[in-house]
Amino acid sequence: MTLSKFDHYKSATATKDWKEIFRLNEVAYDTFGTLKEMAVLHEYLEEGEVVVAMTSGVMGQGETSNALDMGWNTWLLVLTNERFLLLDHALMSKSVDTQSIRLDRVQGVSASQGWVFGKVSIDIGNRMIVVDNCLKASVKIVAELANKLIKEQSVQSSEPKTAPATDRTPVEELKDLAALKESGILSEIEFSEAKKKILAKL
Repeated sequence: MTLSKFDHYKSATATKDWKEIFRLNEVAYDTFGTLKEMAVLHEYLEEGEVVVAMTSGVMGQGETSNALDMGWNTWLLVLTNERFLLLDHALMSKSVDTQSIRLDRVQGVSASQGWVFGKVSIDIGNRMIVVDNCLKASVKIVAELANKLIKEQSVQSSEPKTAPATDRTPVEELKDLAALKESGILSEIEFSEAKKKILAKL
């Protein structure tokens, strides 16, 4: 993780200081209709997961919504170092609807800004998840940070994996070297040079 403020995000997440997340991102503290969701957010984070941005917005009823939910509800959209987490706390009970989208499933995130509000669109290939009526400054930072994290994950997954180092002793290396010489793979000169390097480790 190379986000410049990552250690600060990590510290704020550990102390459940959600206001600090907004301050780090230089956007207004946005709790419009999502104070209940913020109060329980820590319960839905996985071990080691770090919150880097969040915003409140409106989203229509989805597959995970309660049967009693009608129309549009206010959701808390949370961006972590691993995924998008969406929370909708019920008004009259302790029930919480959740949606989780791993960043490796996201093809791109865009932000649209109007006069006062904005929306975040999360493209997961087969469908688009749209959170509308968010504060416009917050949608910009959510999209920017999400796309940075997605790019970073993509680069890491495309890097060749290095073979794990073997913990062989110099004596074992000398035995292997002698076997290579005996089989004719190494010449006397190659054997002597390699042997010097191994003996230097002792």
